[in-house]
Amino acid sequence: MTAEQETSDSTRRPRGSRRRPDLPPPSVEKIPSRSGLSRAEVIANQRARIFDGFATALAYHGYEDTKVTDIVELSGVSRATFYERFESKEICFAAAYEDGVERLAGALEEAARSERGWANQLSAGLAAGLEFLAANPSLAHLLLVESLAAARPARLEHERSLERLAEVLRPAAADDRGAVSEETARLLAGGLASHLSGRVLAGEAERLPELHDLMLRYLLAPSLAALRTTDERRTAAL
Repeated sequence: MTAEQETSDSTRRPRGSRRRPDLPPPSVEKIPSRSGLSRAEVIANQRARIFDGFATALAYHGYEDTKVTDIVELSGVSRATFYERFESKEICFAAAYEDGVERLAGALEEAARSERGWANQLSAGLAAGLEFLAANPSLAHLLLVESLAAARPARLEHERSLERLAEVLRPAAADDRGAVSEETARLLAGGLASHLSGRVLAGEAERLPELHDLMLRYLLAPSLAALRTTDERRTAAL
């Protein structure tokens, strides 16, 4: 067996306890030449390919059993190029996670800007987020499943992302009507992430948009309860 065959088989042979045993082995596609690009464009292209290759390998092997060999083969870059961009698998994962969160946040924010009112913005952002994850199942797996198994830097990024989500889930009302506590918002964010993680792990990433109405009711429930309480108190004071 040649060295090339060994490298190829290392990507296709399942190792350890696989996250998604139902997935077929990832295929390796030849990356076209990127001649004519500036150095900055080449680096950006290589990073994007490494992130995509990493996400694909993770869905098949899981974080612990994914090797740098898998990442470089699936991304179409050399091992030397990988280490020029990232010092280790752990650092690469943290960067891939941060990049994925920013892309997801961008989709949410763009959708929310087209609406007025916090509830409408939340609904539009939620729909856009679910559509984004459904269109990028490997990235959804990286963000929602493998981030919980990754090394400390990525876990810390995951916790910061939950805090960021929790801030979005607190309505900005001038008189605080419908506002929820920071702890409640954090519980909502954690519950949302946990439920989506389970659906992605079950191989249902493409069906996430179907959860929109259920998730929206879940996220709005505490605010609606706070509104009712405030209105009841005001009525009783009259």
